[in-house]
Amino acid sequence: MLEFLDKNKIVIIGLSLAVCLCAGLAFEHFYQPHGKTLKIYSQALENYNSKDYSNAYYLFSRVGFFSKLKPAALYRQALCARALGDETSEIDAYKSLFKHFPASHLNTEAKYKTAQLISDSNPAKAKQYFNEVILSSSNEDYKVASEYYKSKIESENPKTKLKQEEIEKGFRNYLAKYPNGRLALQVAKNWTIYHPDMKSSDLTLVGRAYLKAGMYSDAEKLLARADIQDNWAVEGLNSYKLGNTVKGNSLIIIGVSKYAGNAAKNDYYSAADAYIQNSSNPYDAASELLKMAQGANKDYIWNLKCKNAPKSEKYGCYEEFYAAFPNGDYAQNAMINSMIGRLLNRNYAGARIIADDFIIKYPDSENLDMVMFWRAKIEQKYAHNPSYDIFYRNVINNFPDSYFAYRAFWIVQGINSSVMNANLEYKAIEYPYKYPPKGSVLYNLILVNDYDMMNKYTNDEFIKSWIQYKKGDYVTSIYTAQKAMNKLKNKPPKDDVRWRLVYPLHYFKQVQNNAGHYQNDAALIMAIIREESHFNPDAQSGVGAVGLMQLMPETAHEVGEKSGYQFNTSDLFNPELNIKIGNIYYSQLRTFFENKDISAIAAYNGGIGSVQKWKDALKYSDTDEFVEQIPYDETKNYVYKVMKSYWNYTRVYQK
Repeated sequence: MLEFLDKNKIVIIGLSLAVCLCAGLAFEHFYQPHGKTLKIYSQALENYNSKDYSNAYYLFSRVGFFSKLKPAALYRQALCARALGDETSEIDAYKSLFKHFPASHLNTEAKYKTAQLISDSNPAKAKQYFNEVILSSSNEDYKVASEYYKSKIESENPKTKLKQEEIEKGFRNYLAKYPNGRLALQVAKNWTIYHPDMKSSDLTLVGRAYLKAGMYSDAEKLLARADIQDNWAVEGLNSYKLGNTVKGNSLIIIGVSKYAGNAAKNDYYSAADAYIQNSSNPYDAASELLKMAQGANKDYIWNLKCKNAPKSEKYGCYEEFYAAFPNGDYAQNAMINSMIGRLLNRNYAGARIIADDFIIKYPDSENLDMVMFWRAKIEQKYAHNPSYDIFYRNVINNFPDSYFAYRAFWIVQGINSSVMNANLEYKAIEYPYKYPPKGSVLYNLILVNDYDMMNKYTNDEFIKSWIQYKKGDYVTSIYTAQKAMNKLKNKPPKDDVRWRLVYPLHYFKQVQNNAGHYQNDAALIMAIIREESHFNPDAQSGVGAVGLMQLMPETAHEVGEKSGYQFNTSDLFNPELNIKIGNIYYSQLRTFFENKDISAIAAYNGGIGSVQKWKDALKYSDTDEFVEQIPYDETKNYVYKVMKSYWNYTRVYQK
């Protein structure tokens, strides 16, 4: 009896221990210590990045349920399952995410991806999820794609009660908004299967998707079934791709003269561009096309005509253009060129009138800094107004980071050279704002270095730029930060850390050492690298320019040999060598142009011969008149960009 009781006690004790163990594991799962959560997530992410998806999946599952990182862990589990080909586990992870964490930033994406995965096996449930995405506050991309998938499900359901027009709406909306989107080709193919005899305008949409995908023969067959009034622009573009210039020209001439309003604006523009590019004389081609054009978008062709006009007719062309279309899409461009034309022809009173009209008419224009600068110059140089500096200071205060702020500051300060020796102080890139609150999702994702997941939790472009920088994608980081800064009407002070994302000091030590050795300005060399390669040491252009400073191999070898450096072309991808040879080359350009950096910068892009020819042929009384008359837009804009970057490097980093 005692023996029996002892055995029962042992069983009871064992069961108690098992219950306690399970309870402990459950408690740890739900109330996991924060430090342990971070350790588990970090190890899981390390496994994921090394493609050990099985262990990563297991570790992500161990992240505590009440952790701020749990939704991200579930999303990561789904990615692991996808990599392992386990669709069931992928769906389960997504479902768990949007079921248990409906307020998560990842909720809508998880629902959208689940709907995609089950659209064949459970179309009714998939349609429900797609509807929920459409009605959510999700971004437009997910909504438009969900409309397409919903239409696809309906089109494949023989019992559908929706009308054909309602079903096709999803197909139509996607191709209208994203003609070369990720799903465009799939949408186009499914639409033609569902409705082979679609109407003419829809055939044009599908044909455009094939054109964008490079499927020119398929596009040709579809577009041949559409009416010319709908398809002229797209079929014309496709004809050029197939090498049929005669047909392309004919379609575009008919289109702009009879059916201009039927083409989407971007298609019209592309067709006009293609017509002119396929001609031997762009100015004559634009002039002839303009004579035939009627109705909508005619001003675009007129703008092309003026852009390609010979110098003697250019500014007069813009004067006529503005008189004909004072409120058109290209009126700003016409006004600016008319103003410059009057300045160069010494009609200062007339230039002032246009400048004043522009400032009133377009107070939010991206070209306002340029117009205000030239308005200031009229007061200084031509009207001899002793208070001219007030006008320049308005440019500096309202557009502190622009090329024209640089020129205005130089004039106000009486600086005669294009650059001044700037003593830059290195400052590291930092998180663009006050650090996220401790305990927030972003804070925790930073702690575990999960930058990809951070990207899904924010719409702030400066934070996205910082994320790209942390991942080593310097090129995209700069583009993203520049775009974000351009959107800000009121720019932050120069010591705001966001400027460092726009103008980073990558390779600063190498630049500083070599610039000093070859008597170049370090800020200017930083600006050249930024504009040439955006700090991508592996950059290679279509014409063969290599590395950070985009050196042509032939030029680099010639420069190197004269300075005693022998190297292989592949060595130019080495940042140290590229920066050294680039500094030697720029020093030679600067010496050739008697230390005039604006001319040297223009030559870095356009070549010594071209710049010397322009300097000999153009009539100008100062640097600004010379730059404005540079006949190659690429070189003129290059000067603007490099000197703008130079100005900002001096603003942000000068001691």
